Amino acid sequence: MLIALLSVLCLLFLGTGFASAETEPSNVITVSGNGVISVAPNVADVNFGVITEANDAGTAQAKNSEIVNKVIASLKNSGIPANNINTAGYYLNPKYVYDEGKAPKVSGYEVRNEITVTVRDITMIGKVIDLAVKSGINQVQNIRFYAEGSTEQKAKALTLAIQDARAKADVIAAALGKKIVGIKSASGNWYDNTPQPIIFEKRLALGAGADGAMSTPINPGLVEIRASAEIVYIVN
Repeated sequence: MLIALLSVLCLLFLGTGFASAETEPSNVITVSGNGVISVAPNVADVNFGVITEANDAGTAQAKNSEIVNKVIASLKNSGIPANNINTAGYYLNPKYVYDEGKAPKVSGYEVRNEITVTVRDITMIGKVIDLAVKSGINQVQNIRFYAEGSTEQKAKALTLAIQDARAKADVIAAALGKKIVGIKSASGNWYDNTPQPIIFEKRLALGAGADGAMSTPINPGLVEIRASAEIVYIVN
């Protein structure tokens, strides 16, 4: 009786396995696609730096703090919210003099305070840079443009990626004499549009102001929103 029952279970299991194999599509084409949309940026991050030097560390720090506080106050008064002004880095380093045949000697200290300012009105970037420099900033490092709140554009980029994948699948299927009859699986993603920063190097001599300097022209251009898709098509 036990042997007969085991035989029946084995037959049922094998039958189920064959049915699963028959329903699982074996003829598939796997392709990937890419989509790119270019849009005008609406936000920019500008990196500033304040560098001060003194014979002792305390004096260098005090001078730096005075300038940075003045810069932050000026930016706030111009309409930039406090949460859009952030510290990006703070460094205190000794400065050395090197005489031949002698050990390096500390000649003073340098303090470097870096802040990042988020500007949500692209047309104001040049004025923000000028204001920061007049307030005591002596280094402008780079500007990073990006598009904020761009879900609609990301969806367009993903649609282009899907269309790109289908076009590739059609070419492959035609070359193999096959016909696409369905989709087994699909996945896709879009990417945060954070392009490489524009290196904008503007240095002033320590303690120098910006009197007489020309207004800073800035042209943001366009940023790219990218998306990708991977689709497995069923062919007959």
